[in-house]
Amino acid sequence: MKSTQASLSHISVQDAVARIGDHDHCQAGGSIGVSGAFAAALAQATANATRSAQPLPAQEAAARQLQSALTHIRTEFLRLADADATAILEFVALEERGEPLAGYALLCDGPRAMAELALEAAQAMQAFRAHVCARSRDDLEFALTLMTGVARAAVQLLDSNLRIWPLPDLLAVYEPHVTRLLPAIDALAPVRRIRA
Repeated sequence: MKSTQASLSHISVQDAVARIGDHDHCQAGGSIGVSGAFAAALAQATANATRSAQPLPAQEAAARQLQSALTHIRTEFLRLADADATAILEFVALEERGEPLAGYALLCDGPRAMAELALEAAQAMQAFRAHVCARSRDDLEFALTLMTGVARAAVQLLDSNLRIWPLPDLLAVYEPHVTRLLPAIDALAPVRRIRA
């Protein structure tokens, strides 16, 4: 069962915001995914700025590495945002075929994957702090703060799904992810103040 509506990642920002805000079904996964893509893009811009500032070889290598990692992560966030829009339709189809557990797992896989991506991205941003050029240092912190929020929101969405469907088989698979992800996200360290 496919939706005929254009995917969230292929419409304008204004249209995406209107679609999410005007709908009577909360599109949390789509919102989290698009936010993750924006945070990754902002961090990529700090790598671009660093590469344009005649960096030392170590800075150049670190900036290239961050750009490469975040290109993949940004693309994956947009894919997951789009997948979230059709996940409920796939869930209904699986339920109608007598496979509700597969449907529940589908709705848990998206936020788990988003949390993993956000954590990976935030850790890469933190590692890049030592190499970012001075004029983009604050921007990297903004991106890191956004990405940390994306990681927290994704875990909350996964936790919400486990609250709604507290099935032993589902909990056995996904509760270990929540337990592992929460302390890793808590260990992220975006700055509280720009002016130290």
